[in-house]
This record gives sequence, structure tokens and C-alpha cells, in this order.
Amino acid sequence: MNVRTVLLDLDGTLIDSFDLISESFTQACRVVLNRELTYEEVLERWGWPLRYRFEAVDPVRTDALIDAYQAHYRANHDRMIRLYPGIRDMLDALKSNEIGMGIVTSKRRPTTHLAIEHLNLAAYFGAVVTEQDVPSPKPAPDAVFAALRDLRAPAETAIMIGDSLFDIQAAQAAGVRSGAALWGTRERDALLSARPDLALDTPVDVMLSLLHTL
Repeated sequence: MNVRTVLLDLDGTLIDSFDLISESFTQACRVVLNRELTYEEVLERWGWPLRYRFEAVDPVRTDALIDAYQAHYRANHDRMIRLYPGIRDMLDALKSNEIGMGIVTSKRRPTTHLAIEHLNLAAYFGAVVTEQDVPSPKPAPDAVFAALRDLRAPAETAIMIGDSLFDIQAAQAAGVRSGAALWGTRERDALLSARPDLALDTPVDVMLSLLHTL
């Protein structure tokens, strides 16, 4: 597999932010709607851009819900997010082998860069594309195309790795290889049923799958 460019999702792939996101979502609904969500409701539409998720909950008070979410998210961000084990080693190995890297996320721009700064990730990535940077977020291919353009990388030597079905679908729509980040996913069966090119149980598997062919 001749891969020279690796595009990575952020939440659930590089960073473990599940507790922060779910807690912020729950708190926003509690504050704005005076409503307690079930665990199933928190997981519903997981991986969708924030506005789409809140529009599905209450289309009238979407902006207030987003504001409440962001306030709780920012207040607890540094305490609650972390890299998944093995991610730093994976990034170091890819960088040392001169693999171009980009982040392709459905996260909003300010919180994306908040995570990159807090976790000292900027030096690894030549492109960062958020849901606010493209006309249509994943599963549309727009964000993948944007990252490839910023990296000046051809699609035929690129792979998109993520924990969401949307990541796999966006990769396939863009004509790049796809990798399922199974270490962070909460939809393993759906991810595998989409037939990604690689099923990756740990970040170590990224190195084993990609770097041994260089």
C-alpha cells in the first residue's frame, strides 16, 4: 500500500473526548431545555456536526443550546481530553517517515484548534479542516478534498482514518483509501460493514499497516 498522506479524524480517533462531549451535550439540554437526556439520546446522531445534532433536539433553541454546550466544553476541556494511548508514537513514526498528515473533523474550528494547542499537535499537521471550512461536512467528500488540496497530495496515495461511519463514507466518496479506527469507535459493526480498506484495532496497527510498505 503506497501511502504518502494520512488524513485523521480528531474526536474518537486522535483524542479521547467522549466524556467531555457527552457531558457538555447533556448539560446544554439540562440548562436550556430543563430536560435530562438518556444515554441513548446522547449517542443519537453521534459524529454529526454540533448544529445538526442540536437542531434535531430543538430547532427553535439551537443557538442557545450551542452556546451552553460551548461554555461547558471550554470550562472542562483541558481537564477532560487526552490523546489515546499510542497516538503520539504513531504521529512521530509517520512524521519521521515523511508522511504528510492532515486533520479532517466535523468539529467546529475554535474547539478543534483548542485541542490541537492543548495537546501540542500543530507540528504534525500540514492541514486542518473543520466542518466550518467546507460547504458540506462528512460524509460529503468536501473536507477530504480540502485537506488534500492544502497538502498538495494526490488522492491515490492518501488514506482517511476515523472512528465514524461518516469518515469511511467521506473517504470513499473522495476516492481515497479508508481506515477504521476501532480503538475509539462506538459503532464498530457499522464501521466494518462499510468495508474500509483497513481495520485498525490500535494506533500501532496504523504503523504496521502503512510503514512496512515504505
